[in-house]
Amino acid sequence: MIRTVIAVVAAAGALAACQPADPSGAPASEVRLAKKLVEAGVPIPLEGEAVQQLAYQQVQGMMFQDGLSPEQARQVMMGISKNLEAAAPEIKEEMIKSFTDQFNVKELELLVKFVTSKEGQAVQEKMPLVGQGASEVLQKRAQEAGVKALADLRAVWPTPPAPAPAQPALPPGAAPVPGAPVTVPPPAPGAPN
Repeated sequence: MIRTVIAVVAAAGALAACQPADPSGAPASEVRLAKKLVEAGVPIPLEGEAVQQLAYQQVQGMMFQDGLSPEQARQVMMGISKNLEAAAPEIKEEMIKSFTDQFNVKELELLVKFVTSKEGQAVQEKMPLVGQGASEVLQKRAQEAGVKALADLRAVWPTPPAPAPAQPALPPGAAPVPGAPVTVPPPAPGAPN
């Protein structure tokens, strides 16, 4: 009798752990574990300096692409930070869903155990530096590869000689100089001759 009660309680507990917690259909236990990871700042923290760093990275590209002045860039960076902080709850939910889509309960438990350990926290602090270094190396190598690809292309397709200077256009109403050669542009493709 006692074994039956224990088995029923264990089965009920297991069934409750597998019940969907949200419309995504993820079990409550997975959502709870994924939430712990996101709150611990995995894969990226969504508060304070991390948000400012994300905003800074976005502004760097915009300064180059959109020609922002330093003051405009500062204003845009503040706006990005504000908007990211306002969107943090939705971003966290998307990150939680990503974790529950990719990992099962055992994997999430292992991740939480690692991330909340002293060693896991040390790894988390060092990963941005590793990522930054890797990004710099990749960017440098991509730039070198681009220069080489362009040189290879130019070796196969040499640059054509510069076109001869064009005859200047006459001002409106002016007549050509007598005896000067008259150039007639070629007809457009498909136009009658």
